[in-house]
Amino acid sequence: MLKRSRVTIHRKIKRKFFSDSCLPKCDGYYGVAAQLMTVDRRARQRNLIRHPDLCKRMVERLKNGWTPEQIGNRMIYEGARLRVCQETIYHYIYSREGMADELWWYLPEHRKYRRPRRTRKR
Repeated sequence: MLKRSRVTIHRKIKRKFFSDSCLPKCDGYYGVAAQLMTVDRRARQRNLIRHPDLCKRMVERLKNGWTPEQIGNRMIYEGARLRVCQETIYHYIYSREGMADELWWYLPEHRKYRRPRRTRKR
């Protein structure tokens, strides 16, 4: 029914298995708990959080008037070992950390909230 291999489903259930010593009868796979684990893992593994020097360099360029596209493409051009794409920069700007520093102000259009790139046509 799910159109996935049995092995794939088994691995996902095993990886996202919820268990708590205080609630032994509630052990199992729960979609909400699995989603929370995924969100937590992604937040810890973000490039700009793991590499503060890369983040500092990116913020410095942003404050000097560079756009996220220019920052990302310049890192590619320079052949930097650690680099981020423009979408990662936008995610950081509109994240909790970026909003605390008010990095959205340094974008060309000064938007506090991000608009969808493509909207649905009427």
